[in-house]
Amino acid sequence: MAIIPTDLLDRVRALERQVRELMGSANTTPAQNQIMGGEVVIGEQGRLRVRTSGDEDLLYLGRVQPDRGEDRPQQGFVVRRDDGSLALTVWTAAPDTLPVQPVQVLDRRGNVVLADDAARGGLARPYVPYPLPAPADAGRWESTGATEWTTLFKGPGIVQHPRLHCAVAVEGSAGAEVRLLVDGVQTGPVGTAGAGLVLTDRVPADYGATVTFEIQARVAAGGDTVRCHPLALYGIQS
Repeated sequence: MAIIPTDLLDRVRALERQVRELMGSANTTPAQNQIMGGEVVIGEQGRLRVRTSGDEDLLYLGRVQPDRGEDRPQQGFVVRRDDGSLALTVWTAAPDTLPVQPVQVLDRRGNVVLADDAARGGLARPYVPYPLPAPADAGRWESTGATEWTTLFKGPGIVQHPRLHCAVAVEGSAGAEVRLLVDGVQTGPVGTAGAGLVLTDRVPADYGATVTFEIQARVAAGGDTVRCHPLALYGIQS
């Protein structure tokens, strides 16, 4: 039997090990659905497109139609519900007449329920009412001569914001005070005759809760009078 050099056997074993490693790596496919580091770049008028299992468009990110002109693609963002209705858009349907892209949220019937104003900025939808102007004659305001806190205005509200802003005009004798209650709890400081009541404070209730707003007033001494009228009551951001 021929004698095989030891170094040659070692080389054969090393080759066998390398072949096994290569075969193992060839059968192992790296995950194609994860990005553990870095970023994904879509350029050159490309876009990310997501479709439903029914082969319907669900999301566009990148180039959207219509184009702004020849060789001028429009870049935007469009999200649809799985029934095909538009849900959220950052695009313009008429680039020639409305070049600025509004941000719009739509209901299932295609009505725009939330949008910014693409022409001048600010809010486009929904429409937010301004408070009604108060009578200029303070004699027509609600009044009291009680020295104990007396409710002059009262009404319900649904909490939509974490804070509120309130303004109440106040006229009357020295020492007269006005305050705002939310569900029976005083919110902010008291207002005084002449200076009125202006406050911005946290709403002591959870989002969606129905609360009762009250404006109360009192005088410092018997025979005095205080008059007031609410000017503004807004929900605002934190």
